[in-house]
Amino acid sequence: MAWKPPPRGAWVDKLVALGHGLGDDGRGIVSLRPDDLIAAAEANTGLSDMGDDWFREPLQRLCDSLDDEAGLHLAGRLRARGELQLILQNRLRLVDLWKRESAIAAEDVRSPIILTGLGRSGTTLLHELLDCDPDNRAPLLWELLHTVPPPPAGGLVDEPRALLMDEEITIMDEMVPAFPSMHEQRGYLPTECIFMFAHQFSTDMFTGLYNVAAYTIWRSGVDQSPIYDWHRRMLQTLQWGAPTGRFVVKAPSHLSALPLVFATYPDARVVITHRDPLRVIGSLSDLMATLHWMHSDRVDHEILVQFMTMGLELQMDAVTAERDSGVLPEDQIADIVYGDLVRDPIAAVEGLYAGWGLEVTAEFRKALEAYVDARHANRGGAAHEYRFEDTGLDLAEHRALLAAYQERFGVDSEV
Repeated sequence: MAWKPPPRGAWVDKLVALGHGLGDDGRGIVSLRPDDLIAAAEANTGLSDMGDDWFREPLQRLCDSLDDEAGLHLAGRLRARGELQLILQNRLRLVDLWKRESAIAAEDVRSPIILTGLGRSGTTLLHELLDCDPDNRAPLLWELLHTVPPPPAGGLVDEPRALLMDEEITIMDEMVPAFPSMHEQRGYLPTECIFMFAHQFSTDMFTGLYNVAAYTIWRSGVDQSPIYDWHRRMLQTLQWGAPTGRFVVKAPSHLSALPLVFATYPDARVVITHRDPLRVIGSLSDLMATLHWMHSDRVDHEILVQFMTMGLELQMDAVTAERDSGVLPEDQIADIVYGDLVRDPIAAVEGLYAGWGLEVTAEFRKALEAYVDARHANRGGAAHEYRFEDTGLDLAEHRALLAAYQERFGVDSEV
């Protein structure tokens, strides 16, 4: 069954038509050359020190892929340009702050809770549940892209920068109105670590948004230690601005970098959520195809499915082998199966805290109950509809390839 793209906003189609009329989809008026992006970021901030140079090769490769592979239409080029320049400007301001405030580098980020797992496996739900604990702090989207000056308190949702970030990020909802049913993003909500990694321009974030295969393949063979260095520095910055008991952060991409996670945070508590990968593939492939359609007229859903299926199956084999090898501190890793999490979210959190020797206080429990009640009450909107059958994959063949993973972690089949 051929993938059918959802409708785009009328203004997007008008911009796409304008780009076609120009004959170059806007290349002549919207540059994605790194030198132009950096020059504009420097002009807007009045700053010029970008810090370490490691980011330059990932940025160059990303921009090359955006120009050569992504097939961006004019609206897609505008959004890519705005996003890349915003990140560069935040990077400039962070480097400047770190030079002025040397105490930031001395901040000790203790025992962060790091959530990971397959995309669409409940990491967002668990992130928001754990953020209900007053002793936890989940970085908000605006804090990671408009970081300077650091917020004086965690969880500020009405700060002007939060409102500005909300306007910036919800452009995506207007580009493809079906997108919010697939993934909610708001400037004032807890968000993923991909936005911290983006400051080094090496992140799964860009793979999700655009067809940048060459960039993605290059990243897979490069040591990613520098992106974790930035991750730690950004958490130090937030903590310096507002004293923090314990960070709770999340990103599916941590799943492929668990040794780096523990090298960066030796006392981390890692939680891995597990779900049937064949259920995940249907959802993720539809999400990624929609994001690519948001930015380009050229989307090959079949190739996305094949790429994602191969990646997830290899990843699950790798995670299973890594966990069984003894190279990771197993006593610092907890596993949660998606079905258990959605069936009784509060019990899942209680189980985690019991394993860590932490107390679920009365205040925390009250906040958890309010969150769960509100979540159930707000489910009246359109649901994200997707089917495994739409992937075109052979169920028996791929189920067999995942048998070891499912048995190791007790993951039920959902298709």
